[in-house]
Amino acid sequence: MLTADDVIAVVRVHADRVHDAVRRLGCGPDAALEIVEASAFDLLDAVATRPDSVGDPVGWWFARARELGRSLTDEDGSLPMGGGVLAGDANQVRLAEALEERPERERAALLLRDSYDLPPTAVGTVLSLDAAGAMELVGRARLAFLPTLLGGDSTPLADHAVDLGALARLAEGGQIAARDATTRRHVQSCASCATVVDAQERARRLLSGLTVVALPDIDREGLLGRVTGRARQTLPAAVPARSAAELEEDEDELFRRWSLSLSALGLVLAVGAGVLIGFLLTREGTTPRAGTSTAALVSSAPVLNVEVPPLPTTDPTPALSPTPRVFLITPSPTPPPTATPPVTASPTPTVATEPLALELSPTSGPNDTLIVVTGRGFRPGSTVTLTYRNAFGQATGSGGTATVDSRGRFTTSITASDPQNLPGNHAVRASDESNTIEATFTATG
Repeated sequence: MLTADDVIAVVRVHADRVHDAVRRLGCGPDAALEIVEASAFDLLDAVATRPDSVGDPVGWWFARARELGRSLTDEDGSLPMGGGVLAGDANQVRLAEALEERPERERAALLLRDSYDLPPTAVGTVLSLDAAGAMELVGRARLAFLPTLLGGDSTPLADHAVDLGALARLAEGGQIAARDATTRRHVQSCASCATVVDAQERARRLLSGLTVVALPDIDREGLLGRVTGRARQTLPAAVPARSAAELEEDEDELFRRWSLSLSALGLVLAVGAGVLIGFLLTREGTTPRAGTSTAALVSSAPVLNVEVPPLPTTDPTPALSPTPRVFLITPSPTPPPTATPPVTASPTPTVATEPLALELSPTSGPNDTLIVVTGRGFRPGSTVTLTYRNAFGQATGSGGTATVDSRGRFTTSITASDPQNLPGNHAVRASDESNTIEATFTATG
């Protein structure tokens, strides 16, 4: 069963994302705050009274918030998302408007997976699908979103059967699961499937840059305080984890108790053995020796008179064996095992594995065209600054920044905006701390 700390952690991590999802359904700030809090309390009540109904608490909360948000906006499913007003700049507006043109189910899949980075199980919970079905829907939505943003036709699927969910997972990078290894080998030899993976990767990168409309700080803190208070009242607290020092101390105490118990048992056995030996020796001392005489019965009463002569004093052989000495050996306590500190591998510096390259899509168009910029061969983890320059090499004021991933790649978008509206070749320049490269965009005026 989920504990109070589990639910509090879910609310703390995802409060801003749930608020963003509700705002993009068309709810205003006040209504969105009420929905976030009401759905969080509904989650608490469900965990407390119907725990079996909350398989994935993150997905359950998003689903409940969407349900409440839909009831306040539009009943027919064609929900407005704000007309791009929730975005912070021109590029964000283009992304938001393109997302709003997609059907509501596709919008939800793209927001949940690519913008909020929820796991497939949570996406499936929100959309009433399993994890595999959720990833297949995400894959189709990405392929439809990209031409909506950039224009042109959708990327066609291969003319043979493919696992679109597996292609969607491959587009996200990272370690490849065993179940996708076969699909990965196929993609390496199939140009059509490789194109599908590249298109999905580009769509995911663009959507991951969509600004999340966060709760105001004072509202967030108030929400967390109220949820925490109710969670502590209605749900069990988590069992505190014991530290390694506490566990080691417990082992020492248990060992001491066993040592004392064994010592006491050994002492009792030694005393018992001494008493038994003394009793046996006493019985041996009262046994009549050879040569003693016994008197006959002189009356009917059962009385027996025995005359025992004195023991000879010249007998060199002792009648009794020396009293044995009993030694108690207490086992030495074995020291508890000492925890070996984990060996931390020295961080290996990451370097780019591809040659430096910069690609534009499209490579020509009128002024204010949205350009998708893809870079390769940059230093992983670095920040790349993009500037759009006119035919004279002067900065036009249009550009942006992007963060390079672990493979040395980045994908972002900028607007080819030249205030002078000069036709001809313009340059998109990408620079980080150690690399600079340019690609040409032809402005058609």
